[in-house]
Amino acid sequence: MEVAQDFIEKGNPVRRVLRYCSLSKSSYYYKSRGTKAGRKPYALMLDNEGRPLSEPKVVKQIEKLFSNPFVDYGSYKTYIYLRDELKYTISKHKVYNIMRGNGLTRKRYQESSKKSRKNWVKDLIPQVNCAFNFFEFDIKFVWIEGLRRNIQVLTVLDVYSRYNMGQFIGFNISSKNVKTLFDQIITKYGLPEKFTVRCDNGSQFIANEVQFFLSRKGVTQEFTKPNTPQQNAHIESYHSIMERAICQRFSFDSKTEFIDTMDEFRKFYNFDRIHSGVSFTSPYKYLMTLMKNIENKEYQKPFSFVKSNYNQFKKVS
Repeated sequence: MEVAQDFIEKGNPVRRVLRYCSLSKSSYYYKSRGTKAGRKPYALMLDNEGRPLSEPKVVKQIEKLFSNPFVDYGSYKTYIYLRDELKYTISKHKVYNIMRGNGLTRKRYQESSKKSRKNWVKDLIPQVNCAFNFFEFDIKFVWIEGLRRNIQVLTVLDVYSRYNMGQFIGFNISSKNVKTLFDQIITKYGLPEKFTVRCDNGSQFIANEVQFFLSRKGVTQEFTKPNTPQQNAHIESYHSIMERAICQRFSFDSKTEFIDTMDEFRKFYNFDRIHSGVSFTSPYKYLMTLMKNIENKEYQKPFSFVKSNYNQFKKVS
């Protein structure tokens, strides 16, 4: 550097001298300020009145923010909140370090996430040895031509008999609709205290509201693994039947027309349609065959309800 400086002082061009001496321009122009190298220390944390803030107080404000169950902020959004809402003078880097040091980063959600609480399926095919003990449920979308939009059909199917336990139809199906449908099914059929239901990972099904409701009713809820529709094969098979019998044959002008058609189809499916999965008979006839061998009066309740439904259907038809 000293040699280069001598040549420069003699009037030679700076760039040419630096190039010949294999020196960078930054090395030549750098002027030390006599301070320690590296990032400056973080500025003091100040509240909205300019008073110094302690770290525990910042932590307390962040915890208060996170007490809202819908707040899922990372460090940057938390920093924006402290800066704009509370008018704190604070560095975003300081906010990150405080959150990391006090276990307030996004990792806090991993311990309470829905994923960690899910009861994943253990058998590809449900191991079922009696009726009304294991159900599969799912949603199918159907196009309504007259409205130029899809409608949704939520169906609950008894795996053992393939009986359609109930359905809900709407343009938007929420977790509340799922809970209401199961509440109606449990009440109407007089189902046994404990049974199992299997579903995929739709937002309506994994909702805390649904999981808590089913758990409170003594129901075990199983979730299929992502991208494995074969684990929900019975309801998927039902949707295939719907596709052939309804979607590919009819065009609907209104929601009412579709609901009426689905009500008629459900009756046909339960009471008359021949199903290879239940000895080439209808789900109703298959259940009535089973009913003859049932001695437990409590367990006879759902069979009795199915029979009364059939009698009512025959009267109307």
